[in-house]
Amino acid sequence: MKIAVKYLIFDLPPGFGDAVFELEIGATVSDVFDASLELFAQRGATMNEKELRTAIVMNGGKWVAPDTALNDGDKIIILRPMDGG
Repeated sequence: MKIAVKYLIFDLPPGFGDAVFELEIGATVSDVFDASLELFAQRGATMNEKELRTAIVMNGGKWVAPDTALNDGDKIIILRPMDGG
């Protein structure tokens, strides 16, 4: 199944763009994290696993947890707000 991902993450390289992943039926948000980490490594992004897995995730305008099951055609938004003070 295809899952579209929009990254709203301030520290990704300029022009990083969004992604579409082909995942197995029954995939969860956690599987999107795994696929994203592979993509980050391929594109030279420096985000680590802890940073990604603590991001806010939305699907269809609703907050979702890492164990949330996904459906073909879902559009995920991963938002990692700036931190610090």
